[in-house]
Amino acid sequence: MISVAVCDDEKVIREYIRSAVMDCLADLDLDGRVTEFDDGEPLCAAYQDGSADFDMILLDITMKRCDGLSAAKRIREVDPDVMIVFITASAEYVFSGYEVRAFRYLLKPELAHGFAGVFRECVAELTKSNEVRYSFRTLSEQISIPVRDILYFESDKRKVTVRCVSGKTYTYYAKLDAVQEELKNRDFVRCHQSYLVNAKKILSVRSGELELDGGAVLPVSKHRAKETNEAFLWAMR
Repeated sequence: MISVAVCDDEKVIREYIRSAVMDCLADLDLDGRVTEFDDGEPLCAAYQDGSADFDMILLDITMKRCDGLSAAKRIREVDPDVMIVFITASAEYVFSGYEVRAFRYLLKPELAHGFAGVFRECVAELTKSNEVRYSFRTLSEQISIPVRDILYFESDKRKVTVRCVSGKTYTYYAKLDAVQEELKNRDFVRCHQSYLVNAKKILSVRSGELELDGGAVLPVSKHRAKETNEAFLWAMR
């Protein structure tokens, strides 16, 4: 879960950024929450009363009451680590943000084509140190891949094949039961005796089968259909 604060005194800009944030999170297959502030003062108050728990603040520099630079200085006294991204109508304020360690700047005229790229950089920085990964050893090397990049595991006797979003596959010796246990509570569902699927990658579940991102179609056992449907609906939350 990534918690984002959007602080701008223009309602139309706040709503645009909220929508852009949620679209980017959906594209990245991440859960998130957006909280809006119409001025720096209530944002600072949230830090002062301890209710703020944000990973990232998208902060307008020029606001009528408490401007973004003033707010950032006060926030840094409480939280030295929160990621701050300044959004401004003018480049003249860019260098002022070094003292509050702003991570990025984005000009309002560039929001339409520049926001997604900047936001992805921010998310990459936030998640690189705590990204959930799955590790295993093939005959020739040790592999570690982000769980979000896995489509499904396929079992064939004593071998397990990992199929990834990128199209890469890896095969190693393991029991699918053990893989399932290791990935419990990570949105993986056993749709068939031979398949363990990333529920976040399921596009649809039909009678006797499911379809994944990229077009792969896998069987769904009758006695696993209810569990598969529930996992699919839960992953869509």
